[in-house]
Amino acid sequence: MPLYKFKVYFEDNEDVYRVIEIKPGQTFTHFHDVILQSIGFDNQHDASFYMSDDMWRKGEEISKLKKGENVVMKDAKLNAFINDPHQKILFVYDGQWWFNCELAGIVMTENPATDYPSVFKSVGKAPKQYAAKDKKFGEGLEEDEFEYIARNLLAGDVSEEELKEHEGFGDATDDEDSDSEDDDMVDDDLSLLDED
Repeated sequence: MPLYKFKVYFEDNEDVYRVIEIKPGQTFTHFHDVILQSIGFDNQHDASFYMSDDMWRKGEEISKLKKGENVVMKDAKLNAFINDPHQKILFVYDGQWWFNCELAGIVMTENPATDYPSVFKSVGKAPKQYAAKDKKFGEGLEEDEFEYIARNLLAGDVSEEELKEHEGFGDATDDEDSDSEDDDMVDDDLSLLDED
């Protein structure tokens, strides 16, 4: 019994990839599930496969949920859609994670001791599904708040106005008063040095 061998990698990072073996008669739901398991993502969001050409342009959609006339994953067997020995398929998960799935070969014998689909090879560490960098400024921070704000201020992701309005980081209307108080404190400290 032949097996499809797919190389699945993040669209923006080819260095992180999985090689997945799957039976031609298995469904796109099987393919969907093994991809997510192989990178440690949950299975709680909408997803779609798009049959693609050599330029990775989207073709027919095969989705997790019914959307009008589209094909649903659980009803779609891979061998009914794959007609190219180098078939390319786009996989989009949760609207923000894009994967290239490329048919790398067809293996003519399966291992009777293996449950398919299976991860044949795993290279690179997948990014976290819910990373702090995806959160908007000030929303449910998972790291030290000051470090988060400072890092994003330096990167230009947070304006100085947002920084001043944020709780615990001063009020934008107190700039002039606080500057003059700071100057006085510096002058006092310098006078102490002169006395020595």
